Amino acid sequence: METNLGSKQLIKKHEFLRVIIQCLYSLGYGKSAVCLESESGIAYKSVEFETLESHIRYANWDACIDTLNTLNDLSSDTRASALFLVLKQWFVENLNRGEDSLTLEILQKRISGLEVGREKVHNLAFGLLALKELGLDKGDDPDVVDKFRKDLLMELEKALPPPITLPDRRLEYLVEMALWSQIDKCVFHNSVDGISLYEDHHCDGSQFPIKTIQILTNHINEVWYVQFSNNGSYLASSSSDKTAIIWKVWIRGRILFEKGRMIRSNGQHSL
Repeated sequence: METNLGSKQLIKKHEFLRVIIQCLYSLGYGKSAVCLESESGIAYKSVEFETLESHIRYANWDACIDTLNTLNDLSSDTRASALFLVLKQWFVENLNRGEDSLTLEILQKRISGLEVGREKVHNLAFGLLALKELGLDKGDDPDVVDKFRKDLLMELEKALPPPITLPDRRLEYLVEMALWSQIDKCVFHNSVDGISLYEDHHCDGSQFPIKTIQILTNHINEVWYVQFSNNGSYLASSSSDKTAIIWKVWIRGRILFEKGRMIRSNGQHSL
């Protein structure tokens, strides 16, 4: 039976550990990640992706394609995109070695049947005449080939869905979203300090400005929208009187109307 974590039992333990392991790898703590994988029995990479990785590193392209075709729960578009990435690499490596007949066969019999858009297929066909356009023009340099195979694995990680792969920096994203949620629910949010992970975010109501300092009276009807500029030097306001006004924020927060910056609607559109 799967173990869930948290007071509401919403967090699946194996998923939680997997995103922690991913985070450790992304932060450069590889030894700690390996240790956690060993102790927990949970691997960052799925069995399916490790199989794909092995086939790609040893250029077992047919086996790689067979693996992609047997993956469950892939949409037709996702499968086609992943197959195209693998076939493209196979195509380029054969072309790079001068195996033109095999390269042409891959293009005509395998790639052209994929629903990935004509432009991508045409670009590969153009590679038969211009190898540099594909980025591999240095013969059989093992370092270059290895780099492009690693790039292929990174592209597949982005193309394939969970749980086969994980979205990049998943734990950081989840924590950031949790912080944004707390800020969004903070009724009196008025803090300029960074939000801490050590405690729930909450702004005291006493910190929220409640005293009227100045009343701007240039509009002659309801004001519908106001917005400060990014640097805080200007305030824009729009009204049902069909005007928008740019205000200048002076020293000590006083706001004055800057002459010549009133914009009046032509009467057809309200600002």
